[in-house]
Amino acid sequence: MLLSKRNRNDNTSATGRQTKRHSPSPGGTDENQPISSNENDENASAFKTPENQRIKSFQHGSLTPVRSLAKSLEAAAVTSPGSAKKSISTKLTDKSVPAKQSDVSVENLLQDAKALFRRTAVPTRLVGRSQEKEIIIEFLENHVLKNTSGCLYISGSPGTGKSAMLREIMADMEPKYEDITTHTVKVCSINCMSIKEPKAIYSKLVSELKGPRTPVETDVIKQAEKLLNGKTKAMHVVVLDEIDHLLTKEQDVLYKIFEWASIPTSRLVLIGIANALDLTDRLLPRLRAKNCEPQLVNFNPYKVEEISAIIKDRLSSLSKDKDTPVIMQPQAIELCARKVAAATGDLRKALDVCRQAIEMSEIEAKKKSMASKPAALGEHKSNQQIGMSTPTNTAPKVTIAHVVKVMNVVFGSPTVQKIRQCNLQQKVALGVLVVMRSTPSKQKDQMSLGRFQEQYATLCSASDFITPVSRTELNDLVSMLETSGLLTLAKAKEERQRKINLSVQDAEVLQVIREIAVLQSWIDDALKKAEGKKLQKK
Repeated sequence: MLLSKRNRNDNTSATGRQTKRHSPSPGGTDENQPISSNENDENASAFKTPENQRIKSFQHGSLTPVRSLAKSLEAAAVTSPGSAKKSISTKLTDKSVPAKQSDVSVENLLQDAKALFRRTAVPTRLVGRSQEKEIIIEFLENHVLKNTSGCLYISGSPGTGKSAMLREIMADMEPKYEDITTHTVKVCSINCMSIKEPKAIYSKLVSELKGPRTPVETDVIKQAEKLLNGKTKAMHVVVLDEIDHLLTKEQDVLYKIFEWASIPTSRLVLIGIANALDLTDRLLPRLRAKNCEPQLVNFNPYKVEEISAIIKDRLSSLSKDKDTPVIMQPQAIELCARKVAAATGDLRKALDVCRQAIEMSEIEAKKKSMASKPAALGEHKSNQQIGMSTPTNTAPKVTIAHVVKVMNVVFGSPTVQKIRQCNLQQKVALGVLVVMRSTPSKQKDQMSLGRFQEQYATLCSASDFITPVSRTELNDLVSMLETSGLLTLAKAKEERQRKINLSVQDAEVLQVIREIAVLQSWIDDALKKAEGKKLQKK
């Protein structure tokens, strides 16, 4: 009896195990039956997913019916044929991420390129000017390192690299100055355009060399002379940029400074920089008589090959990677170099052209990318359009067309070019005539030569950076402007009653004047006052 009962229980449990083993799973196969390696791998991976485990839990009653139903539907969606489309779209979306990254990289590349061509950008190295560089280095070694006084005059047209080359040389010479044991070196650099009047250079020298808290004595000239010519171990290297702004009627300021640097026992090494090529011959004839003539270095305007090499060198500094795109076409670089070299040889103009051309190319590329986007809300791009952003190796290029458009804006008409070739005082005179045109007046001699001289003195005195010339020099300036065809002078019995008028448009004069930082604020303030007088008259 006991044995038969035990056999019945064993049979019942065995039958239960057998029934359980052959009960089909929701997927339609035996979950305990091993899946052979010859079967489909996709089916194998599908039954090993967490969703099947949740379905098993539902069969055993461990999940609530509502939640289990949602999980079952989700599992069915994963294994359904429609899930293939979902995976494809996911892969395409993943491919679009690198496209966005390429957009960012292209944008950063263009931003870096524009920064390289800004006027304030300091290049890692200066291309060309090897001969001028050797002369300046030799001068510094013979005077600063050997502890002897001397003076050097660097001349050249605007944008020929005078100041940039000297800054680079002075920076390279600093380690040599520190190794000197016989004397110390003090370097002082002053832009003479920041000085209100030429005689203020003496107090500026004292404050720069001795410190801003140094009290200025009553006789500041003797104080500066004692500092630069006294018995001291310090050799003072003074760089005066735009030194032609120290010109006076008798040129006494420049005479003194150059003479100090020519004394054998002086402690001054003077380096003057200006645009005038014949400053020492034309304005300082007594220097040659006293054997105080400075050593001369002239920076000629840049040639086509030099401008082209500088542009290519700056572009090559963007990246050393071979995949880096050529942002500017070689033909565009050549056109820019030839146009600038033929006009002025001003490297700053070439840099402006390159920067504006890159900006123009960037704007056109953005417009094209915006036009390719779907117009209707909710409209999706096709699979071919996804990931079609501009890759890093096809960044927008600057073409000849871009350079031509920028050239027309930068260089403008031949009249603008003629005004740009005028010196600072001639541009000031033209600006005074523009202000006189804009100022309402009932006087019959509003545009007379005498009225112009008065207005010139008034407007120059309103600026801290413009030193008015004498009346004789002003008449010479007017005659030169008349000869160049920029203004006309009518005949009259008295010189002061001669009618004076501009032969060019006001906009052309203002365009050139506003390119100079010192004159921009000056002319804008004068025009605002003239506009205020118009409103009061109305």
